[in-house]
Amino acid sequence: MIKQEGTDNSPESGSDKLLDVRNLCIDFQVHDEVHRAVDKVSFSIAPGEVLAVVGESGSGKSVTGLSLTGLLPPPPGCRVGGEVLYQGRNLLECSPRELRQYRGKQIAYIFQEPGTALNPVFTIGHQIAEAIRLHRPGVKDVKAEIVKALDMVKIHEPERRFEDYPHQLSGGMQQRVMIAMALACNPRLLVADEPTTALDVTIQAQIINLLRELRERLGMSIMLITHNFGIVSGFADRVAVMRQGRILEQKDTSGILKSPEHPYTRALIGCIPVLGRKLHRLPTIESETRQEQEHGQT
Repeated sequence: MIKQEGTDNSPESGSDKLLDVRNLCIDFQVHDEVHRAVDKVSFSIAPGEVLAVVGESGSGKSVTGLSLTGLLPPPPGCRVGGEVLYQGRNLLECSPRELRQYRGKQIAYIFQEPGTALNPVFTIGHQIAEAIRLHRPGVKDVKAEIVKALDMVKIHEPERRFEDYPHQLSGGMQQRVMIAMALACNPRLLVADEPTTALDVTIQAQIINLLRELRERLGMSIMLITHNFGIVSGFADRVAVMRQGRILEQKDTSGILKSPEHPYTRALIGCIPVLGRKLHRLPTIESETRQEQEHGQT
């Protein structure tokens, strides 16, 4: 049975949770009106697990990821409710100073546009060094750690590229630098917000393969935020489908790809390009709902 929109789609209970989000609500104050961007969202991520949060632009995926460590505007512009339990600690109750102990060190981010996330006036080595000094003050040879991180993300000649500025790198290389910066802090959870946006298909595959290898090597958990079901298969363990600020359904990846329950999920999966399949137009939630109704009447 399809879980109805607006219900609390809580994941299956279990004690082995690195992150446990319960009834997350995010409201934005716009002039005299309050707009709810995320409505009673619940999900969990186990150690070493990859959860893909999939949905169209504006569905609430990115603000959900940003809310985990207080990266959204403070009240009254934005209000966040519910619980964000990281190893049992509710991060929504932490002070800004306490959150800095989690942000970057425990939960690291890869933002969807590395060209704007990286500072153009500093070298990539300087920017990675800043993250290391902030979150790992005990490291003595910072440059060696930077070279190690750049080598881990397969940037050739890391000793030389250390001195490059962001504009000297391609989009794919900039994304690798963002991943290196996140990994340099040894996080347990990596939030990858649209890590393949604006990259061509070949580079997209390289970035996803890199994240897969790093997950297997380091054992870290990953929250993958994406609108593209095409990069989920073979990488994510579970999928949560979001639309209009709510989770419509969530289950293991193979289950959701083989037997999606919600018409919106089927429409998203139907948009994945398949060789040999010719469509006059892409599926929509309306067309999927109509087919479901017609099938039920036969």
